[in-house]
Amino acid sequence: MVNESRGIQSVERAMSILEVIAASGGEVRLTDLVDSLGLHKSTLHGLLNTLCAMGYISRRGTRYALGFRLREIAQPLSDSDLILREEFFPVLETMAKLTDENCYLAVPCGTRHYIYLDMIEVVPGTSRVPRGRRESLTTSAMGKVFLALDGDLTRSLRNAGLLDAQLEDEIKAIVERGFALDLQQAEVGLNCMALPLRKKGRMVAAVSVAAPSDRLSARNLEAIAGGMMRHLYDIIKL
Repeated sequence: MVNESRGIQSVERAMSILEVIAASGGEVRLTDLVDSLGLHKSTLHGLLNTLCAMGYISRRGTRYALGFRLREIAQPLSDSDLILREEFFPVLETMAKLTDENCYLAVPCGTRHYIYLDMIEVVPGTSRVPRGRRESLTTSAMGKVFLALDGDLTRSLRNAGLLDAQLEDEIKAIVERGFALDLQQAEVGLNCMALPLRKKGRMVAAVSVAAPSDRLSARNLEAIAGGMMRHLYDIIKL
C-alpha cells in the first residue's frame, strides 16, 4: 500500500516539471513553467538545474526540453507497454466484435489514476481516447474495476479519505460480480462496462466498452460481461 501522506515535495515538483514539458510537446518556455507550476523562481531554477545536470531535461536558451536520459529509463516501460498491447489485443478485439462499439485497454497509473494503452474504434466519428491519457480511478467503470480488485489501491484511497459510502458500496458490488458498470455516472447519456485482465492471477490491465445508453443498456452490458467471462475465463477470472 502507498502512503500518500509520506510524499516528498521536491520529488513531486520535479516530476511536475517533466509532465508540464511533456504536455507542451516536449519543449516549453521558462515563463510558461513559472505560470503552470506556481513555484518561486529560485526554487524552480534549482530544480531545473538539477534535472539538466542529470540529463532529464536540456536547456535551449529560454526554453527547456525533455532530455535523452528519459529515453534510457523509459525503454523497459515501452517494451512492457508493447507486450501488454499485443497480449490483450485479442480480448479487445473480441469485445469490439461482440458490442460493435469502441473498446479500450488501460492499466493503473499511480494511486489515483489509470492510463489508456490502446483502443479499437468501431463507430466512425466518435471521439477517440488518445493513448497515454490519464483518468481518475473513482469516476468511471474502467477506474473502479482497478480500484475494487486491487486491495492496495483501495486501502491507499481509503486512507486518503477519497472513498465515500456510495463508492464503498460500488466497490463491494464490483468484487461480487467481477466487473464494473458506469450507467451515466461519468457522463450523461453514456454507459460503460469494464472487466479485469489478469496474468498469473494478478490483475495487470482492464478492458472496457463505452456507448450511448440507448445502444447499450445495463442488461446488454451485463450479458456481454457474462459472455466475456465465460469465454475468456483464464484471462479475466484466473
